Amino acid sequence: MKKLNLKLIIIVVFFSLTVCSGNASALDYTDIPQVGLAFLTNLSIHETGHYLVASQAGAAGNSLTFFKKDRNSFFFGLSTVTNIDDRSKPAYHLGGELASSYTFEFALRRYREHDRTTYNNALMFFSMTDFLWYTTYAFYISPYQNGKFDPIGISETTGIKREAIFLVALTQASLNALRIYTSKDSMVPSFIIDKYFIGFNVKVPF
Repeated sequence: MKKLNLKLIIIVVFFSLTVCSGNASALDYTDIPQVGLAFLTNLSIHETGHYLVASQAGAAGNSLTFFKKDRNSFFFGLSTVTNIDDRSKPAYHLGGELASSYTFEFALRRYREHDRTTYNNALMFFSMTDFLWYTTYAFYISPYQNGKFDPIGISETTGIKREAIFLVALTQASLNALRIYTSKDSMVPSFIIDKYFIGFNVKVPF
């Protein structure tokens, strides 16, 4: 029953976020290439975020691959290192989400400048929900608990409980959806990354 309730909550949340971010208009089949390109754009930027954090941390064997299966788990994108300072692992795992959050801010600015193209709307949606769908899949849907999933890596390297990480992801996506819907930045969520530190912040402008 708990699993059923959780899945229902997730479905409702994703539906609500879709309504807030995409104007809830039906997609035409000609829009599919733009949606696909937006997905690939966010994916590429996400993985580049991992790569850059690893590079700054002086990691060895820093590499990127896409659409790869690893230990019974499928990855749209996979950043790997052969050696990295343990203190930098949390930042490394969160690097992709930081990059996606920058992508969202860019797409949101374009949206407010009346760039309402299918590509920009889709890019805004994918970057906004990136961490939420990842935590949902890694913690509650995937049949395999692979430590290379970013949310699992964050939990294992910091000791933060999975429920807390999921709550952060849900808060980030919900607040950003509210920013789209209201066209106001009453509360702005953001990630903080240093070489040996990660954090989540909500700014309330006065």
